Formats: sequence, structure tokens, C-alpha cells
Amino acid sequence: MDYSKYKYEQQKKKREQQKKSAASRVDVKELKMGYNIDTHDYAIRLRAAQRFLKDGDKVKVVVQLKGRENIFRDNALKLMERFQGDVGEMALVETKNIADRNMFMVLGPNKRLIEKIQVETNNTNNSQEETNNTNTQEEPAAEVPAAI
Repeated sequence: MDYSKYKYEQQKKKREQQKKSAASRVDVKELKMGYNIDTHDYAIRLRAAQRFLKDGDKVKVVVQLKGRENIFRDNALKLMERFQGDVGEMALVETKNIADRNMFMVLGPNKRLIEKIQVETNNTNNSQEETNNTNTQEEPAAEVPAAI
């Protein structure tokens, strides 16, 4: 066997392994909040977290306590629990740290539930496309009279 052929085969195997590892890579998205976050801002963070989890990424939720805010630690704990409850079954808590000023928890996607949601959305998209196709086929193009 040629050395160049052997080297080429090794490079080919290495590229395949890199492709497989890139496909299975999971990113960690971070969402920062204060303990006294407004309802609209909270809703936006929640929607972003749900979108990240649907994409298969992990979400790190950080509640920062600065200076005297450490007094309101219980409000921050309630906020984290509320966030976890609002995300629901879509995520599973992987790690949780509430000891420091920067309290955080890492939520990982619930693979079974996400696959189920994706299958349902694909089915609804296919049925909508079929109804759109039948509607366009039934309606003939209307003739426009020429203006003189």
C-alpha cells in the first residue's frame, strides 16, 4: 500500500468523525435576568429558552444579585422555580447552583418531547400544504377584460 494512499484514507476517516461530532454538538445558550424582572422581559426570555430547547441546545439561566440585592435572594429563588415550571416538561434540570451571587441552573432539552413536537409540526405542515394545493387547483384563473 502506498503511504500517500494510507494518509488519504486517514484524512478521510478524520473528516467523517469531525462531521459526526459536529452534528451531535450541543451549544449552551445563556439567559441573564435580575430578580425583579418585568413580565414582558420575562416572557421574552421564556420564549427564547423554549426556542433554544426546541433546537436541541442547553439553556443556562442566570439570576445576578448585585450589591444589596443579595437581601432579596428568596425572590430570585422563586423566579428560578417559576421559570423552571413555565418551561415545563420541555426541559430537564441538569445542574443548579444557588450558593453564589450569580445563581444559575442549566436546563437540557427533553429529547422525547421535542421529537414528538417536531413530528406533530411536520404533520400539520404537510396537511396545510395539501389543503393549499387543493384550493389552488379548484379555482381557475379569472379573466380580466381589456380596457379600451
